[in-house]
Amino acid sequence: MIRQMRNADIPSAMRLKHAAGWNQTPEDWQRLLRLEPDGCFVAETKGVVAGSTTAVRYGSEMAWIGMVLVLPEFRRQGIARALMQHALDWLELRGTHMCGLDATSMGKPLYEEVGFVSTELIERWERPPEGSPGRGGRDSARCIGTLSAALEQIDREACSYDRSRLLRDLCKDSSVTGASCAEGFAFGRPGSSAWFVGPCVAKNARAAASVLRATLESRQGERVFWDFLPSNRSARELATELGFQPVRRLERMMLRGGAPPTLHSHSDEVYATAGFEFG
Repeated sequence: MIRQMRNADIPSAMRLKHAAGWNQTPEDWQRLLRLEPDGCFVAETKGVVAGSTTAVRYGSEMAWIGMVLVLPEFRRQGIARALMQHALDWLELRGTHMCGLDATSMGKPLYEEVGFVSTELIERWERPPEGSPGRGGRDSARCIGTLSAALEQIDREACSYDRSRLLRDLCKDSSVTGASCAEGFAFGRPGSSAWFVGPCVAKNARAAASVLRATLESRQGERVFWDFLPSNRSARELATELGFQPVRRLERMMLRGGAPPTLHSHSDEVYATAGFEFG
């Protein structure tokens, strides 16, 4: 049985996450439920939450599929495919036809079967605890509180869809820190195995370096993950300078028939994505 996910399912969802070895926290699941309470689904078998998927809409322009997880003992029974189709049907009923996701090698064959095609790579880079962010940012990271309308517009132009609900939710979360300047912003938040930096959007490499250094300044003794599109050479150069190394590569996929946003957006201004579950 596939049904909408509830807050009471978060412990079961964390069990799914732990089985996959992913980095999300209960707060990440709660954020997904806040952003799209009707678009988060679980598959229940004999009273056990055996699988999950989430679909977050960014305005009418874009949706993002994430958290496609199935407990090992329930795999190869069609649960992931049923969850994916349920989420896609839900999106279609709401008029959202452009949809993306970040695919692992395990998930890619399924996503191709339901109509997704690869458009580019996305990489996860890691800085070990002994790493150092080098020169500190001008301002230490803090809870941002709010982003200006100008910064929300910079994000919208960089992505070609409206992420303002996600950005505002991050701003309100006391566990999330970040830094901003006139030309960009960066967030960082806790993960179950590593601190996660992102999203970060900036008009130029100088602004990106400023806000990322500030965000990382207080995390010198922690393991940190950073996800970005390797097509952004400035992000790669900055990650290397700050002590990060590539540890994982996924494929960014789009639902067939929807033009990839990066073909008509300023992807060189996206220095860190929001996470595999948020895009």
